Amino acid sequence: MKHSDKKVNVGRKFFWILFFLAFAITAVTNLAMDHQFTWFRIVGSSLIFGGMLLDALLFSKNYRVIHSVSVFTALIIPYFMVLERTVNNYYLDAPIYWLVPIGLPIALTWIAYFWINIGIRKILHWNMGSCLGIASLLAIPAVLVTNTIANQGSIYNSIEMSFITIVTLLACGGIGLIAGLFMRKRSH
Repeated sequence: MKHSDKKVNVGRKFFWILFFLAFAITAVTNLAMDHQFTWFRIVGSSLIFGGMLLDALLFSKNYRVIHSVSVFTALIIPYFMVLERTVNNYYLDAPIYWLVPIGLPIALTWIAYFWINIGIRKILHWNMGSCLGIASLLAIPAVLVTNTIANQGSIYNSIEMSFITIVTLLACGGIGLIAGLFMRKRSH
């Protein structure tokens, strides 16, 4: 085993030790205070979701982005389910069921966004500049869908509300595509 692999393994073990300490401390604290798991369900599921994402991003040897997006894809909807159920059971007088009408469509929008970007990179073999440019441009419809669903308004309201974001993403997209062209010319 290489020295760098040993460092990664030590780092990963340290990361998960800290994770389990945070998990255990918050669980014991909630149990001691409320004699049941209430807010720990939110904290614990957030730790699991974030820990798994960080593990994929920091410690995967190859395909970090694909591993991270796979974790996001697998865990986002169960995570939202835990949030909805916990808040409705412990913190609201009248439950609000937002997962199906709001959370699920938004989660699926961003899952599609991430996988489309990965597909573009893998299938078209574009350089990083071009990929970042197209990712910025593809984020525009994802942002608009998210804002339209979350605000339960019209697409025109979402465009108006997201105007600065849209302009910023257009600028980043243009810069990325131009950078990609220069990168392509330099490599030939």
